[in-house]
Amino acid sequence: MDKYAIVTQVGEGTYGVVYHVKCRATDQCYALKCHENNKDGSMMDSTVRELSCLSALRGHPNIVETLDCFLHDGKISTLMPYLPLTLFKVIYQGRDHSGLLPITFISRFSLEIADALSYMHGLNMIHRDLTPANVLLTADTLTVKVADMGLSRYAAKSMTSGLVTESYRAPELFDAEEEEEEEKEEASTAQYTCAIDMWSLGVLIVDAMEATMTFHSKNFPTYRIIKETLGRNDHSAKSMWNPLRVMPTLMGCLPVKRIALELLQYDPKHRLTARMLLDDSKWQRISDAITDVDIDRVKRYAGIRQTA
Repeated sequence: MDKYAIVTQVGEGTYGVVYHVKCRATDQCYALKCHENNKDGSMMDSTVRELSCLSALRGHPNIVETLDCFLHDGKISTLMPYLPLTLFKVIYQGRDHSGLLPITFISRFSLEIADALSYMHGLNMIHRDLTPANVLLTADTLTVKVADMGLSRYAAKSMTSGLVTESYRAPELFDAEEEEEEEKEEASTAQYTCAIDMWSLGVLIVDAMEATMTFHSKNFPTYRIIKETLGRNDHSAKSMWNPLRVMPTLMGCLPVKRIALELLQYDPKHRLTARMLLDDSKWQRISDAITDVDIDRVKRYAGIRQTA
């Protein structure tokens, strides 16, 4: 750690603290994640899982890379590229601007995430917390780097259901007590498949179109919004749950609507897989049409100066 100087703390969560650091010799910027220990000083299971996953996924162009790993103040610390720009900032910053994010960018980021997920799913690995804050972007080309593998696990028949951030959580993961009170004792675990990551990706696409957290509300729980909007097909024109009212921008853009609704299938068996999304030629052509003008427009949304 003597080689690096801490510039500032950039994040903190249950599983660790992330710092912006600089190399004393080269002045190069990095991110340093100091993983929390258990109360007895032993390494947390989440740390073991994250390091194991990052090791297995090393070298993929759309997954954040671990550059070094060492002990700092008695804690395992991992050094990674410093990528302060997140998809969260890009999506929600758009609310302060006129117009929409270019659909070429939405297509491209979704395909880059799908490429990372396809690789993970091929190893029987599930991310389990795909959110805009966990999708980093390079400052120059806005290339996706999926991050934060602290909740990632190899697929199993059942796992605790409440870990995926609620607004991006697939309907099959919500506790059964939200549907039937009498089943609450059986609601502590849920079936996890790779389809839960694909649902989260669908939500990212919808949010990018709407510039808001579509399935989050102060007045209604996320599960009810999902169930009423996407779990039924009998909406009246005046219904507050009609998709035309819940996600109007998406529903008015046929190319994006087609993909998003295939990812947001209520039944996980009917959702697109990562491989299927990558093989969708129409969606790929939209991504291929991205221009430098589109990239600069997204950068302006995110508060990055337009490149020369």
